[in-house]
Amino acid sequence: MRRLTCIISLILCTGILAGAQDPLPLQESDLKFVDSQKGFKQGLYVIPLPVLSYSSDLGLQYGAYVDMYDYGREPSIFPRYFHHFHVEASHYTKGQTFVYGEYESEFLIPGVRFITSLTWQNDPLYQFYGFNGSVTPYDRTLDRREGVAYYCYRRDMLRFLASFQGRLGRNWGWMAALNMRRIRSGDLDFDAYDSSNTLFHKYTGEGLIHEDELSGALCEFLGGVKYDTRDFEPDPSSGVWGELYLNGSPDLFSTGYPYLKAALRWRHYITPGPTWLTLAYHLGYQTTLLGNPPFYVEQNISTIQVRQGCAEGLGGINTLRGVLGNRLVGDAYAWANFEIRLRILQFNLAGIDFAVSLNPFFDTGMIVKPFRLADSQELLRLARILHCSAGTGLKLGMDSNFMMSVEWGMPFRSDDGRSSLYFALNYIF
Repeated sequence: MRRLTCIISLILCTGILAGAQDPLPLQESDLKFVDSQKGFKQGLYVIPLPVLSYSSDLGLQYGAYVDMYDYGREPSIFPRYFHHFHVEASHYTKGQTFVYGEYESEFLIPGVRFITSLTWQNDPLYQFYGFNGSVTPYDRTLDRREGVAYYCYRRDMLRFLASFQGRLGRNWGWMAALNMRRIRSGDLDFDAYDSSNTLFHKYTGEGLIHEDELSGALCEFLGGVKYDTRDFEPDPSSGVWGELYLNGSPDLFSTGYPYLKAALRWRHYITPGPTWLTLAYHLGYQTTLLGNPPFYVEQNISTIQVRQGCAEGLGGINTLRGVLGNRLVGDAYAWANFEIRLRILQFNLAGIDFAVSLNPFFDTGMIVKPFRLADSQELLRLARILHCSAGTGLKLGMDSNFMMSVEWGMPFRSDDGRSSLYFALNYIF
């Protein structure tokens, strides 16, 4: 795995150095935040920032990241870019170490949008609230208190993702991706907590989590189609963005857990009147069609591009904000996000264009098909309970492409936690 990653990185770097293409013509939608030619950025823009944030799921985060945009020499193609790099390294006080690197370009491969990322996540207190949501009640007194971390286990993940997107017509496109992961998991190895008093230890002891799926590697392939009429990708004010794809693992590493899944995503952005107000919603659904997926892929959100560094959990920053991360783990689930996006302020400071927005939201989701659930009507009813949350967010955009975010959400059910605060990048959809 390490040798393969080095080879891929070498090929990628060589391609970047040789991949400068003539700029594509600017579209009218690309000029959304540009008043005149004087507002165009040129050359390489480097944005280094410290990471100092807080997540109720993970604790206080500290570290650093760098965003780099190559807008090209005159004439600039701003707000589009030739190349985008993002590198991040951070640590959370609740134990997680996170290292992430991403490269994106529409010019490296002519006619293809290429995105690749490498993630390493070492978490001695990875969240686990059992399978099928409310089938396993949540007791806050057992959640990392007085020597008990009942809802945690130890997990280490290395992931390589490469995705490709191209056009099929004016608004239609195709998508393909390769997603390679190596997972290692086990009982807690944390002096402050009792490793035998955890839900994960109970599940492994009772055979709900099989011994041969505690650790393993998988190679997942994804392919599908998309429909995209958004006016400006980082912060759309109109249009739709839909995706339909299949993703699955043919069990190349002989783990005994091949599977095939299907996913449907639909986002819609509406500006009914004034340009400072946008209504946005997202509908998501994914299910297992064939095979026997291991437990550690059931919380993964199928996606062509990771927006928050990690695409996991029905519950948490990617899906149900305010609900405990990974609260709902099932074989199929559906969720929806509704937002009001209010652009309240725009200004220029030191040559940088800033935009401030508020986004009140409502999120909801449920398990449609349970995972490894006994044949019981009462348990099935508990698994299919609807989970909801609401809250608000504040966004600070810089030069149209880079956006910092803080969001607070509260679940409607006490069984889903209390409330959560997130610091991250971009909108979640």
